[in-house]
Amino acid sequence: MKQFLAFDLGASSGRAILGTLQDGKISLQELHRFENGPLAINEGLYWNTLGLFKELKTGLQKALESGAQLSGIAIDTWGVDYLFLDKNKNLAGLARHYRDPRTDHIMPWCFERIPQKEVYQETGIQFMSLNSIFQLAASIRDEDQALKIADKLLFTPNALTWMLGGKACAEYSIATTSQLYNPSSKDWSWRIIDALGLPRSLFPEILPSCSMAGTLSPAIQEELKCGPIPLILVGSHDTASAVAAVPAPAHQSWAYLSSGTWSLLGVELEQPLINEKARLANYTNEGGVGGKIRFLKNIMGLWLIQECRQEWLRQGQSYSFDQLDQLAMQAEPFRSFIDPNHASFVAPGDMPARIQQYCKNTKQPLPESPGQIMRCALESLALRYQQTMLELEELLERKLEVLHLVGGGCKNKILNQFTANAIQRPVCTGPVEATALGNILGQCLATGAVKSLQEGRQIIKASSQTETWEPQNPQQWQQAYQKFCQLTESASS
Repeated sequence: MKQFLAFDLGASSGRAILGTLQDGKISLQELHRFENGPLAINEGLYWNTLGLFKELKTGLQKALESGAQLSGIAIDTWGVDYLFLDKNKNLAGLARHYRDPRTDHIMPWCFERIPQKEVYQETGIQFMSLNSIFQLAASIRDEDQALKIADKLLFTPNALTWMLGGKACAEYSIATTSQLYNPSSKDWSWRIIDALGLPRSLFPEILPSCSMAGTLSPAIQEELKCGPIPLILVGSHDTASAVAAVPAPAHQSWAYLSSGTWSLLGVELEQPLINEKARLANYTNEGGVGGKIRFLKNIMGLWLIQECRQEWLRQGQSYSFDQLDQLAMQAEPFRSFIDPNHASFVAPGDMPARIQQYCKNTKQPLPESPGQIMRCALESLALRYQQTMLELEELLERKLEVLHLVGGGCKNKILNQFTANAIQRPVCTGPVEATALGNILGQCLATGAVKSLQEGRQIIKASSQTETWEPQNPQQWQQAYQKFCQLTESASS
């Protein structure tokens, strides 16, 4: 038996999860859950990094009190965000949130210094204003004092690992989310870094997924009365860990959809796919466990549903997610659509009003009730998934047989069925806890408890419940898809 502690931090909450590898299966036990989210200060958005560090220590203390014999600790989080260390290894400034508005109009400023095509050729990364490249460009433009005294940049999961006593470094998968990594040279894109005027010394050593980052610091060992527990770099980007946990057979031609606040839909490749077609379609080449490439597109996911629910709660209407699903099923199908990736849906706020405004601007029937709004959002997501699957097949020049859907979005049974209907292929859902399982698997690989990624996927398959959704109503969904494409194309032109 081997036991590992996984810290899985998302944009709204975090968890400490004990993973136990025994008899060819991994079991999970949630030990600690805590809130996370942006802090608004002077019109900016920040992360409470020190508060998160405190929660990590609480989670570790609970693991020790449970009697667990830990063979490792690892952290995964969202991508792109970072904090700075100064030359004395002290924190320099606060960690900005990726939805901070300072990057809203930064792309033209950045592309004056290095053309957009060259950035994609160097990195193969999808253009989103929240990427690290644009956050850093905004710091240069705004003469950010934190950047001026910064000596090293650490991405969020690597910064938290450093706080626990680990090495100041960048893990491969999280480094690729920055749009400052060159997957061909397997190093930082010094061309972009130099063009922006960033100091080369700011960027730390890049270490592969499933490698050691040190041990728990002596101070924390003394505080928690424990030994030097290994600190491990897994797929530090949560989607990298989630994709590592996809229980797909080696012989199958499959795509994955990591479904949560964001939807990340793509395939796993051995080499990056960087060409003009991929750039125009806005596909990204991010790093995966085992040196893989996650060729994917970021799509606004359950954020749409979460923000609608929050707004109704502010208005005094409390709906559970199950209630919202029931209301959606009672609403008229294919009444109106939105482009889930439209810029108006990115920031927090009154999502129902924004959905209504989009429909009004595109001269569609206005979704008025919560059920109509939910139906519009869910059908639009499923149709966006269909569009992405077709794009992927064209770019890869091969057929994708099945979509493996992992993560918290597995719980949304309506969206699962809508997705199968839209893509007209089986959708295999599960595991729900893909990120945590992938984190534990990464620790198993780093310590030699599991020998290969494919062996680990078979262990996860044996450890998890999965369900297959078969497509229905092909003609209706194909008609809806044609309408969706015409609508979103005209809205974006």
